Amino acid sequence: MAARVIPMVRKEVPSESREDWKAPIFEYLSERLDEIVSRGSMDRLIDITSTIFAGKAEIMGQLILAVIKKRHQGLVEQEHCSCPRCARLLKRRGLHKRQVETMAGAFELERPYFYCVDCRFGFYPIDEALGLSPSAKQYDVVEVAAWLATELPHQVASEAFGRCTGMEFSAHSMHECVHAVARETSFADICPSQAEVEAKIAAIAEGKRCRPVMMMTIDGAKAPVRPEPSARKGKRGKGDWREAKGFRLYLIDKGRIEHLVSWHEICSDQELAETIRAAKEAGLIPENRVRLCVVADGAAWIWNRVEELFPRAKQVLDFYHCAEHLHAVAAAQYGKGTPAAHEWVEATLLRLFLKQKKHVIAGLKRMKPKSAEAGELIVKTTAYLTKHAKRIDYGTARRGGYHIGSGAMESSNKLICHGRLKRPGAWWYPSHANNILKLRCAKQNRTYSKVIDLFRERHRVRIVRRSQSVEPRNTNKEA
Repeated sequence: MAARVIPMVRKEVPSESREDWKAPIFEYLSERLDEIVSRGSMDRLIDITSTIFAGKAEIMGQLILAVIKKRHQGLVEQEHCSCPRCARLLKRRGLHKRQVETMAGAFELERPYFYCVDCRFGFYPIDEALGLSPSAKQYDVVEVAAWLATELPHQVASEAFGRCTGMEFSAHSMHECVHAVARETSFADICPSQAEVEAKIAAIAEGKRCRPVMMMTIDGAKAPVRPEPSARKGKRGKGDWREAKGFRLYLIDKGRIEHLVSWHEICSDQELAETIRAAKEAGLIPENRVRLCVVADGAAWIWNRVEELFPRAKQVLDFYHCAEHLHAVAAAQYGKGTPAAHEWVEATLLRLFLKQKKHVIAGLKRMKPKSAEAGELIVKTTAYLTKHAKRIDYGTARRGGYHIGSGAMESSNKLICHGRLKRPGAWWYPSHANNILKLRCAKQNRTYSKVIDLFRERHRVRIVRRSQSVEPRNTNKEA
C-alpha cells in the first residue's frame, strides 16, 4: 500500500489566527538579534559571521517550523483522526516531540500521536504528510553526507560536514550512511536511461553519413581488501588485493568524448559479463545505431567475454600495452634506451599502422636473441601478437574513427577506484568497497540525484510495509 496522508478531522481556524502566523517567528528573530548584538566582541566581520553561523541551524529551523505550522496547521493541531486500517475515529494520545535535522536547519517538532487498539497501530499524520525520515537526520542531510563520504575518508568527511554546515555527523554515521544508500542500489539505478543515451547518439549523428562511434573499454584495478566480516576494533585479519573489474561506455564526437556509463565492482569476470549483458539488454548499447568498438589490454578474460557478447564489434588491442611488449623486447635485444632499440620499436609500430602485422610477426620469429632473457621475451611477444593479430591493425582503426588506446578507462580507474579506495592505511570489505564504487560511478554518470530519489522512495515504502506488518488484534472472544 503506497504511503498517503492520513484522513483527519480539521478544526476551523479563526481568520485572525491565520493573519498572525508570522508574529511568533518575528518575535523569535527579534530576541535572537538582541542576544547577538548584546555580546561583547562583535566589531569585526568574522565575529559577527561566526556568531550567526553557530546559531544558523536553530534560526533557520524556526523559520522552517513556522512554515510547517502554516501549511499543515490542521495536522499539527488535530485532535481526532480516522484509523487508516479500520476507519475507526480515534482521539489523539498527547503531543510527542521529535528532533528534525535538515540541511536548511534543525528544529523540534511537536505533533499529535494516534493509536488504534484494535489494529495495534500507532501513527503520526504529520510525519506522513511531510515525508519525514524515521531518524532525526532527513534525506537531504543523508544525500550530502553520502556525497562527502564517497570522496573523503569518513573522519575527514565528518569534519568537512561540520565545518560547512555547523551540524554534527560522526564518522561512523557517515560510514553507515553510505551503505544505507548504496546497499540496494543496482547497476540499472546508476545508469542513464535508454532515452538519454539515444538522445546523445542522435545529437552526434545529426548531419553525418556514418553512424557514431561508441567505445567500450574494459579493465581491472587492484583494490586493498580484508576478510569479511572482521571486528570493528582489534585484529582484522590479513589484507589482500582483489581486482575491481569495470567498463566504460562513451561516444566520440569531433575529437572529444561524450561519457555514457562507468561501472566498477570487485567481482569475477562472469559477474562483470552479466552486468555488461544487462547494459545491452537495457538498450544502452544499440549496435544497430552505432559502430561499437572494444579496446582493452591482452587479458584473456576480457576478450572471451567480448567474443561472447559482441561478436560483431570492432576489437582493438590497447596500443600502449602492445608498445610495452615491444619496448621490453628492444631493451633486452638492443639495450635499454639505445638508439637501436628506439629505432626498432618505432619501425615495428609503423609497420603495424601500415597493416604489416604478418611481417612484424615473421621478423620476430627470425630474430636471433642475444641473451636468454631476450629469447624468452621474443617468444612471448610473438605469441602475444599472433594471438591478437586481428586487433592490432592500428592504422585501419584510426582511419575508421576509433580510439586505439584505453586511456579513457585508465582515467576512470584512477578517478573512481584509486582516488577513494587506495588511501594510506585503507583496507576494505569487498561489499563496502562496492558500495563506495556504486555511488562514485553514479556521480560520474550524473545519476547521483536519481540514486538518492530511489533510496528515499524505497525507504518510505519499507516504513509503510513495516507498519502494516503488525497483525490486527483479535477481538473474537470465542477464538
